[in-house]
Amino acid sequence: MYYKNVLHALLWLIPTTTADYQLDIEDGYNIHERPVEEVGGPLMVNASINVRNILDIDEKAQLVSLETTLRFFWKDRRIKPKAEYLESEDSYGLYTTLNPSYANHMWMPDIFIDQAKALRIPTYFVKPANIRVYNDSRIRYSSRVNFDVACNMDFHMYPVDEQDCVIKLESFGLQNKQMQMNWLKDGLTVNPDIHLAQFEFSTMLLEEYTTDYYDLQYPGLELKLHLKRLIAYHVVQTYIPSTVFVILAWLSMFIPPESVPGRVGMGMTTMLTLTAMFSSVRNNVPKVSYISVLDMWMLMSIIFVFSCLVEFIIITGLIRNGKKKLGLQVESFCQIAVPVVYITFVILYITVYSFVY
Repeated sequence: MYYKNVLHALLWLIPTTTADYQLDIEDGYNIHERPVEEVGGPLMVNASINVRNILDIDEKAQLVSLETTLRFFWKDRRIKPKAEYLESEDSYGLYTTLNPSYANHMWMPDIFIDQAKALRIPTYFVKPANIRVYNDSRIRYSSRVNFDVACNMDFHMYPVDEQDCVIKLESFGLQNKQMQMNWLKDGLTVNPDIHLAQFEFSTMLLEEYTTDYYDLQYPGLELKLHLKRLIAYHVVQTYIPSTVFVILAWLSMFIPPESVPGRVGMGMTTMLTLTAMFSSVRNNVPKVSYISVLDMWMLMSIIFVFSCLVEFIIITGLIRNGKKKLGLQVESFCQIAVPVVYITFVILYITVYSFVY
C-alpha cells in the first residue's frame, strides 16, 4: 500500500498531455517537424493583431509600449479534433479549445517581436492565451502580450513632428522557402477608446517582407504606428511664454537709460528665465546633435532678449562719451526695429512650419 501511494504521488509530478483525448494525432507525430502544405511549398502562417491600448510613448528612450492580442493561424494536417469535442463555431468552422500549456506538445511557429526591449504577460493565474484546433486541421494560437518596442524617432521637426514606429514580427529560424507569413484580410483591429495626451495616431498593416540584414532571408510582418504630435501643449507651455519674455525685453527699452539697475535687472531676469525654459524643453527629448524647430524658436528668442541688453550697453556708452543725442536716436530706432524684425520672424516661422505640419 505504501509503494502504491508513492507511485501515485510520482505520477502527479510527471507532465501529461491531457488534451490528447480531444484530438486525433498522427502516429509518430514529432513537434520538431514542420507541417507541410497540401499543395507543397512553404508553410503559410496567417496573423492578426488587436491593438488594445497604447500604454506609453517614451520619447527620451525612444520606446513605444503596446497592449495587444496576437493571433497566428496555420494548418497541421497531422492533428484533428475528435468530433465529439467540437464545442463551438466561428468564421473558420467548428473547433475545440485547448489549454495554452499544450503548446509545449505541438509544433509552433518560431515568431518573435523584433527590437522588443521587454515583453509582459498580464497573467493573474492562467496565462491569457488559448489554442483552437478546427475540424479542417487549422490551428489558432492566441495570446495577450504587452511589450516595449524600439521606435527610431527623428526630432528635426519637433514639436511639429510626425513619427513612424514599425513593429516587426519575424521568424527566428525558418527561412522563406520553409515558411511564409501574411496578414489576414481583416487582420487589424484597434480599440476606438485609445486617446493619447500629445499625439494623434493611426495604424496600418504593411505588406509581408523578408529580412535583408542576414545572410539568409527570413519571413516577417510589419505593423506601422503613425504618430502626429499635437502642438497645443507647446503653444501654451513654450511659445506664448517665450513671446511674452521677448516683449518684456523690448519694453525695457522704454525705461530711461539713467535707470541702470532697472533695465539691467529686467533684461537679465528675462534672459535667465528663457535659458531655464530652454533647458526644460530640451529635457523632454533625447540629447540629439542637430537643431530642432523648437530649438530654433528658443534660440531666436534668446537672441532677441540678448540684443536688447546689447542695445542698452551701446546706448549707455554713447551717453557717457557725450553723444547723448545719437544714443537717443539709436534707441528710438531700436524701439521700432526690434518688434518689426521679431514679428517678421514669427510670421516666417509660422508660415514655413505650419505648411509642413
